[in-house]
Amino acid sequence: MDVKMQRADISIALYKVAPDVGGPALVKQTGQRLRTAIEAMLLTASDLKLSPDRFAIDMMLSAMSGAMRSALEAGASPAIFRKVREHLVLLCQSYMAATTTGDD
Repeated sequence: MDVKMQRADISIALYKVAPDVGGPALVKQTGQRLRTAIEAMLLTASDLKLSPDRFAIDMMLSAMSGAMRSALEAGASPAIFRKVREHLVLLCQSYMAATTTGDD
């Protein structure tokens, strides 16, 4: 989020041209790297009872990217981006806790 916010104008422009310049392949490659990094990070959590599955990680990444893109395209203020960050942290922590603890 911080990188995208530093130059929101460039981030928005990249969203617009991505389909024309190999965006889907880049998104797939980046997604794989993110998924691997997130899984490795979660495996270091001491309270982890179940390994995070790919679907859960993909859902979390989709939620994060959708919220970020929506805020960028709406021209959100820095204050709104701080709020988006707070809520995404809560969303991701809660979702990963729910999908990796084995509690029903």
